[in-house]
Order: sequence, then C-alpha cells, then structure tokens
Amino acid sequence: MKYRPTVRSFMLREFFRTIEFVGFRAAIVGVRKHIVGSARKHGLRGAFERFVRNAPIRIEDPKPQQPHPFDLRHGTDTGGFIPGGIFSAISLSSIYTTAYLGATPSAFTQVLSALPIQHQDFTFVDIGCGKGRALLIAAQFPFRHLLGVEISAEMFEIARANIAKAPDCAGRISIVNQNAITVTYPDGPLLLFLFNPFLAPVLRSVLQNLERQLRRSPRPAYILYEQYPRFERMDDSFAFLRELSETTYPFSSEDAAADPMRRTQERFTLYSAEITR
Repeated sequence: MKYRPTVRSFMLREFFRTIEFVGFRAAIVGVRKHIVGSARKHGLRGAFERFVRNAPIRIEDPKPQQPHPFDLRHGTDTGGFIPGGIFSAISLSSIYTTAYLGATPSAFTQVLSALPIQHQDFTFVDIGCGKGRALLIAAQFPFRHLLGVEISAEMFEIARANIAKAPDCAGRISIVNQNAITVTYPDGPLLLFLFNPFLAPVLRSVLQNLERQLRRSPRPAYILYEQYPRFERMDDSFAFLRELSETTYPFSSEDAAADPMRRTQERFTLYSAEITR
C-alpha cells in the first residue's frame, strides 16, 4: 500500500516516534493526558474536533536553506534537513522514516578511509539514500559498485539528477525506488550504510531481510551505522551482528558552519555480519 502524507498519518508517525523515545506505555499515558487536558479545557466535542477532525498539525514543505559547500562545488542539490513523511512513498513503511540529512563530507570521508576492508572488493549500499550525497562521497573510493535504496519517489528523482551530474562515477552508481525491507542485495561482499533512516520496526525488518540473504549466500558483510539523533541502536537480538568499533569524527570548519543541526562531529558504529553455512 502506498503512503501519502496526511494530517492523520503525521499524527500516527509522531505517536510511533514517541514510542521509540519513551516506550509504548509512556506514549499511551502521554496521549491520554493530552486528550483529558483538552477535554477539560474545550469539552468533549472540542477535544474531538482538535484531535480527530482538525488536528493541529500542518504538513509543510521543508524551508529553503543555503546551499551546502559540497553542492556549490559539484552543482548538486543534496543539502537541507527534511522531516520524514513529507513526501509520498511507495509503501506505508515511510511512516517510520526519520528524516533526511545529507552525510557530512569531512566526517564521512574519514570513516570510509578508516574501514578495515579492501574497497574494490565491496559493493557500497546506502539504505535510505535520500538525495544521494553519501553515494557521491563513497564514489570517491574504489568500491566495485554503489547502490542507493530510497522509498520516496521525489527523493529518488532528486538523487538520480544529482548522480547524473557526476559522469565520472555515475556508471558505478545505481539507485532503486524501493522499500528497504524487500531489497535484494547484489552478490559479493557488502558494506551497508545507514544514516539512522527509520525507526526500530523497519530497522528490524531490514536486518531480518539481510540475515536471510546472507544465510542463503554467506559472504563478508559490514554495516556502518551513523547515529544521529542518538535514541536508537542496532537491535541486540540479532546475534549475527558483532560490533567492531564506535568512533566519533570531527567536522571540518566548513561542514560545521553549514550543518543544519549545528553539529560539529558525528558518531559511527561499524558492525560485521558473521554468518557461515
């Protein structure tokens, strides 16, 4: 079933995000307090109007922001912060998306340089590739291939346009408009990159899909997880994943000045998928 942004879908999405932060019981208690408080203030009919018919949430287009220095150099459009659920998508899984924020070039280049792999042996897969900045940065390394997976049709088209502006590496990059839960990974060693793209229910399904495919076809596989905001970690129930390292990399002064969230560093966790027949 396709996802189309509506006021009610935004309310549902915010409820899921609250569960992620505080747990199901606390989320229910919070909703109950809001409803009871509104009923006392506006009466039962007024509370119904506010919470069901005329929910006080407006779906707005993301505000324009100054171009990132990366885009000024490459003629691309990869900047800005875009809340999840703004755009229509091919699946209701989009309700669980977090937001789009492009990978920070200076920090991302550092972590890719430090990976304990031979880049040329691996396919780089960006799960929730958004506008494609991480793919363009990763293409500066000799990965055998690069694959972006994006659930939003609008973001997918933006990413395709950005990749087309880099003809030197575009031949090694492919992008699919697909639900990350159902993606089929290419043969050979894999490096999956996730910039906190969705909440725990979808993350678990993505990991289950990866585990199934690796059990059918064991090969070296790593997951590079960029953690912002830090409210979610890889699910500990997946025994096939082993944490190798957690490292924080500083931004260049240029990247820090351009960051929409006013960050100055980023934390990356590297996992290995250890599966044998």
